[in-house]
Formats: sequence, structure tokens, C-alpha cells
Amino acid sequence: MVTIDDFLTKADTRARLQMIRDPALAPDLRAYLGDAAFVEYERLATKIDTGAHLARGHRPNLVFVPGVMGSLLLSRAKGGIWWIDARSAKHLDDLGLAGNGATDRDPDDDVAPCTTDPIYEPFLASVLANPDFGHVTFPYDWRKSLRRSTEAFRDRVRECRDKNGGPVNVVAHSMGGLLVRAALMTHGAELWPLIDRIVFVGTPHYGSPAIAGYLKNHLWGFDILAVVGTLLSRASFRSLWGVIGMLPAPAGVYPGTRPEDRLPVGGVTWGGHPCANFDMYRASEWDLGLSSSEQDQLQAVLGGAAELYRDMAMAHRALTLEQRRKMLIIAGVGYKTLFRLEYPVGLQRLWRDTVKITDRIPGDIHRDGDGRVPLASATLEGVTIRYVRGVHAGLTNIPAVYKDVFRWLNGAPPELPDTPAQALTMHLAPSTTSEAPHLDGTARADKFGDDPGFLNLDEPDAVTLRRYVDQLDTGTLPGFNAAKIF
Repeated sequence: MVTIDDFLTKADTRARLQMIRDPALAPDLRAYLGDAAFVEYERLATKIDTGAHLARGHRPNLVFVPGVMGSLLLSRAKGGIWWIDARSAKHLDDLGLAGNGATDRDPDDDVAPCTTDPIYEPFLASVLANPDFGHVTFPYDWRKSLRRSTEAFRDRVRECRDKNGGPVNVVAHSMGGLLVRAALMTHGAELWPLIDRIVFVGTPHYGSPAIAGYLKNHLWGFDILAVVGTLLSRASFRSLWGVIGMLPAPAGVYPGTRPEDRLPVGGVTWGGHPCANFDMYRASEWDLGLSSSEQDQLQAVLGGAAELYRDMAMAHRALTLEQRRKMLIIAGVGYKTLFRLEYPVGLQRLWRDTVKITDRIPGDIHRDGDGRVPLASATLEGVTIRYVRGVHAGLTNIPAVYKDVFRWLNGAPPELPDTPAQALTMHLAPSTTSEAPHLDGTARADKFGDDPGFLNLDEPDAVTLRRYVDQLDTGTLPGFNAAKIF
């Protein structure tokens, strides 16, 4: 019999939409997803003719690459580790890696990616409904350095080319775009002849200060991730090479720090780096109270991240004009974002003493963003870019976004605004908001929620946090399965 575990770890979008309409499974799925998200799933299922579109599949000519935490991770030994599922929350700390970042801390856990997170269902359902495209997804182990997934990505693209007999398109969200670029850097000679067009949606090409916030204060103060911080140890978080690897790129690589860059006209000036007034790539600068061996281990992770950023920057500079013309960037704007961390001079380097800069400044690419990624980081030199007022987690689920994705992949010019100002002055219509805000988490607006217009950067109330942890223990915490770093 098909179970909710099959829904989470084995099913693709086509199968999930069919399962959501199965009366025998509906009660369990509703309990897992929550009423609001389940209703959104039902709407997606009825929007597509399951007897036609879902019964058949087009030859795969599109590879979708999810963002960080957008690939569900399964422990083949323990029977289930999903990020994040309340039923297996007590296993979250088992996601820690060994010191080299290549294997599980406990090899017997045997953790591996299995499928994409349901948060991407609206976009993937729209692909199913589009007669021009058939898709496969590329789940990967986002805990590890992206270099470790490039060969498998190359093989997935090659497999699609073999089945399709024609060019393959790539659509990537968030961290997935960095993985694609790492693969092109490593296997470009094989991949470029196979790929037609590429779309990066909300990709932090130069990292995100949000990761710096998580590293400094361990998932504390950002929505329901405060609960995750009680389950995932600081040491385990620091072991996640892939996650730490999305820190803002080092000086000399990050926009605004390169010799050819100029400071933003009328914007904020900084010392050294737009995202911090300390060197984020020196472990000692973080003042995390680490032992000598722990600091050495963190330095190894930081060094690997800096090297990858530098290598990708060099690879991008080497791209031809034709290769850059195959790429499109869609960036979200209009929302408060953690843009910069500052240690005030003369104070202890505690999180409560850190100045967190989150206010937007119109026209300054270092002070606008999608709630997770500053606009400066979302850009990529020489690549076409379009803008939408949207929240990071829900960007792929905005109809105006995926319609532009399809236009681009079909060789037509995109229609989204070509300046942030135009994106922000457009009337906010249903087509510029997520199709499934409860499914992708962008609808939550309580203090620990993911309200796109508000980032709670203060320490969460201890009583409220305790209530949430108690709800988690009883399996009644609403929306925990939708909590995401990105």
C-alpha cells in the first residue's frame, strides 16, 4: 500500500498530485501538510487534467535543480531523515558530516538525497501542464560541498539528452544555481554542447549574509528555525560544508570589493566588505568560543568555500559571449533582508551586540533583496537579468516567473521588468505572488513565521520557543515541515 513515506521520499510531482486525490491517503496527507497546504495541493491537482497530463510524460528536456534544503534526505539505515519533518526531527543532529565534509559523521546513517521538497510543486506542476517540456529533477546532498555533486549532475543532463535526443534546459533555484555553475566549471567541455538554455531563480551567486547570521547565532531569531536550533547542534551545523559555503563570497570576489567595482552612488559605504565589518573567512574572527581543534575544522570549511567562490569567478570570466547569452537570472526584490553584520568597536562580539542591517535603500543593489539574498549577490556579470517583487522561498511558484522561464527556454525574450524600480512600481496582482504560500512557507506571518515583510532578528521569546518545542514533541507543531534556511 502507498504510504505518506512514499509521498515524501519516493514520489515525484506527478505521483504526488495523483496521491493527493486518493481518498484513502487524503486524511494522512492533510494531517502532515496542514489544512491550508493540503488545499493548495488539491488546487494544483485539479488544475491539471490528471487523466491526461499526469498519465503521460513528455520526453525529458528540462532538469530542475532545487535550492538548499530543497532536496529531501533519506537515511537508508534508520528509515527516514527528512529536512524538515516533525516525525523525524529528533534525528536532525544525525545530519552532521565528518570533518572532511565528504561522509556522514556516522557512516552507518547512510544519508542520501531522494527527491525534491513539495515546496516546488506549483512550478513543477506548471511544467507538467506545459506541452513543450518534460522534466526530471536533480536532488543532491546540500550538506556537502557542491563540488561533490557536479559529476552526478553531468550524468543527469547526459541521461536527459540520451532520452530526449535534443538539447537540455536547466532551471535552478537558489543554491541549485551555484551547483549548476560548479558543474559547468568542472565539466563544461561535456555539458555546454548538451545544454540549450539556463535559468537561475533567486540564486545567491555570491552568497548570503543570512548564512552568516545562522553561523554566528545558530539558527536563532529567524522564524521557526529557532526550534531547529534546539535539535541541530552547533557542531553539526558547522560541519555542513555546502551550507556554510553560501556565506557571502570573500573580498575580491563579492560585488563591490573587486578592483573594477565602484561604490554605489548615493548608497552606503563600508569598510572591506558590504556584508560584514570582519573577515568572514577567518574562523577566529567569528568569536564562537571554539576550541583550537574546532576552530581549525571551521577554518577548513571556510577555506573550501573561499576557494570554490574564487574558482567559479574565474570560470565565469572565461565564459564566451554565446555561453552567457544562454543564461537568464530572475531576482527577487522589495523585501527586508539581512544585508550586513557589524561588530561595534569596543564591545564584546556577542550576537546581541551585533548591528544587523536589514533596511532597504531603493536603488542600492547592496540594500535590496528577496528576504534571503541581496540583489548584489543575485547578479552575474554579462548575464540577462529580470526582476520580480517576490520572496526567496516562493520565487519559482510565482506564475509571472515560471511563464517567463518558459518564454526564455522557448527562445522568446522575457517579459518581467528589467529594473528593480519597475518591478516595485507594478501593481501587485495575484500573478506576482506565490501560487502556494502555505506549501512553500511564504504565508506564515507570526513572530516565528516567515513573513516576507519582516525578519525577526531579536532573540525569540523563551516561553514561545518552549511552547513550540512542546508542540514538536507531541507532533502538533504547525508548519514545522516547511521551515527552511532558504
